Amino acid sequence: MKYLWYLFVKMYVRLGFAFYFKKIDLVGIKNIPRKKAVLFVANHQNALIDPLLIGALTPRELNFLTRADVFNRPLIKALLSTVNMLPIYRIRDGLTSLSKNEEVFKKCYHIFGRNGTVLIFPEGNHNIQRRIRVLSKGFTRIAFGSLEKHPEKEILVVPVGINYSNAKKYGSSVRIIFGTPISVQEHLKETEINEAATSLKNEVSDAMKKLVTHIEDHEQHDEIIKFFAEEEFLYPEKVNVKLLNINNLKNPVPEKKDRFNFLTPLVKANSILPLLLWKQLSPKIEEEEFIATYKFSLGITAFPSFYLLQTWIVYSLLGSIYGFTYLSLSFLSVYLFTKSR
Repeated sequence: MKYLWYLFVKMYVRLGFAFYFKKIDLVGIKNIPRKKAVLFVANHQNALIDPLLIGALTPRELNFLTRADVFNRPLIKALLSTVNMLPIYRIRDGLTSLSKNEEVFKKCYHIFGRNGTVLIFPEGNHNIQRRIRVLSKGFTRIAFGSLEKHPEKEILVVPVGINYSNAKKYGSSVRIIFGTPISVQEHLKETEINEAATSLKNEVSDAMKKLVTHIEDHEQHDEIIKFFAEEEFLYPEKVNVKLLNINNLKNPVPEKKDRFNFLTPLVKANSILPLLLWKQLSPKIEEEEFIATYKFSLGITAFPSFYLLQTWIVYSLLGSIYGFTYLSLSFLSVYLFTKSR
């Protein structure tokens, strides 16, 4: 039953993304081993959108390591647990809390023993900037701990790069790149565990820097990105080459303005209550990394609920044919609006 619920959530979120993103590209899907223990290691720009994207679009069932403070409320904790999310504690959660990670690590060892998968964001937190920050060694501890428990298993680390044209914007595009699997065993041969952990961390970090736009100078980050069009960031291999010659780039790219879309007044008029709800909610968002999370959450809850309510009104007044027609046109107009932005 739990697996069926996981599949339902996965399919519903995937459908939601079809209405939220203009375009979604997946690159390197063949790099994902189908029947081996895999530790997915990804960059973290966009709060809950990042794990939802990988979970919804990856062909394998995933287990997610999620920051522990999200689990503070019992109802949310129960809900997240049903979709394979596990709490991971950080120093900022208190030194005494770190001991709780041992139980989480044991669950990961068990998952890998069954050739399962785990997704982790080793940067430790999210950051809207386009770069790979220093990775923590937590993922190496999970990898080598699993190998110690299951020495017969081949454990692979798959680096993942999530690339948004604009991480905060509805109707933007995203390109997810799965890198070449990295063998954990290869790093443990003829070396001490600490050296092996450092070696693995460095190889994964180097691999991730090739899968996303990596702007090393974070202090000049906001100035540097002005020299690129948003769509360019979907192709980090090209952007990173241009970054090597950043001093030769003379003219910033003008900010892209939204084109007039004839569907805009139609969609807005038909979605008045959810849009008013967003207008009330958006000023209360304290971290810009959560903007897309709240937008998407409203998109898969408030909008369809409002359309269903209006469908019931149309059905009650005019009959089933008109009700079904209204519901179909509501979703079709939003879909076309998203794809034409």
